[in-house]
Amino acid sequence: VLYCCWDCFRVEMVCCACILQWHAHNPLHREWHSTFFVQVSLKLLSLHIQPGHNPGEKSSGNDFVVIDIHGIHKISLDFCGCETAQIHYKQLIRAQWFPATATNPQTAATFALMEFFHLLTFESKVSAYKFYHSITRRTDNTSTTPIRVCLHQY
Repeated sequence: VLYCCWDCFRVEMVCCACILQWHAHNPLHREWHSTFFVQVSLKLLSLHIQPGHNPGEKSSGNDFVVIDIHGIHKISLDFCGCETAQIHYKQLIRAQWFPATATNPQTAATFALMEFFHLLTFESKVSAYKFYHSITRRTDNTSTTPIRVCLHQY
C-alpha cells in the first residue's frame, strides 16, 4: 500500500515506513491512501508523538486532538514521564500547542491556528463559531465523518 501527503511539496507515492519517517517532525499533515485515495491519519499508520523526546522513540500514545490550520487531527500523544519532565500543559506549550485545559489536557490548538484566527478577527470580524466550522469543513468537507472535539474544555 502506498501513501501520498496532501500537505507536503513532494508528490510521489511512498510506503508506510517512508511516510512515517517524513512526518516525524510534521505530525499534523494529511495523508492519502493510494488504493482508494481516501484520507488516512498518521495515527492509523502508527505515528506516536512524544513532546520532549526524539521522534521514533516508542511510546504507548494516548488519544489526543489537535486543532490546526490544516484541520482537526486525532493523534497518539504520550507525555514525557522522565524525572525532569515538565507538567503536561507546559510540554504542550513548548511544542507550540495551546492546551484546552491546564489539568489533564486532551485537546490543544496550535499557535499557528490561534495567530491565524487572531488576524482574521481583525480583518474580517469572523466569529469563533464560524472559524471553528471552517476548520471542520477543511477536515472533512463532505460531512460524512463526524468530527468530535471536547469543546466543553474551551
